[in-house]
Amino acid sequence: MHYVIFDMDGVLVDSEPIHMELEEHVFAHIGIDFSEAYHHTLVGMAPVQMWEKIKIDHKISTPIEELLEIEKELKFNEIQKRDIAENDHVGLLLDTFKKEAFKLSVGSSSPKKIIEAFTKKTRIQHYFDYLVSSEDVARGKPFPDIFLEVARLYNEPADSFVVIEDSKNGVTAAKAAGMKCIGYRNLNSGNQDLSEADFVITRFSELSTERIKVLF
Repeated sequence: MHYVIFDMDGVLVDSEPIHMELEEHVFAHIGIDFSEAYHHTLVGMAPVQMWEKIKIDHKISTPIEELLEIEKELKFNEIQKRDIAENDHVGLLLDTFKKEAFKLSVGSSSPKKIIEAFTKKTRIQHYFDYLVSSEDVARGKPFPDIFLEVARLYNEPADSFVVIEDSKNGVTAAKAAGMKCIGYRNLNSGNQDLSEADFVITRFSELSTERIKVLF
């Protein structure tokens, strides 16, 4: 049996431009400066870790709980208004994996509410056995907890899994979990360091079940 964990933002869905746009609104709301370069340092981080970093970097006093709620509600409300599409070839890849009896799940730093909204909007939710969020674990990426929780749900050892990630934080988390990792080079995620990944792709048409199987 082969187990694949997909990151959501930037992998299943090219959502980083949306997150960046909405992040800018949140930053403006709390009165701090925003830049694309700074946003790219946050890609892949769990919301709690992200806001802890922002609070330190920008010396703000707003409680993390309040910041999390502002961000989550703004993003959820905007997602409901927008047309969302999966990344190119994602649907075909998911179909192929399912036909080969691969077991698929999502392991994302985003809140569960946002994961569900994106996967429902793109009509891909039915492919996945589990949707695991940073809200489900003690620590989000770059810590391995999200991916280890997926392994726990399947009751399978971590080295049975391969993770597909577009960020340095995500790749670091996957390797720390003892899992194989495929880096997905998404230009909208910034110039992410994916060098720890077992191999890197630039489009999903490059990925096949055979390339997954040879990792094991």
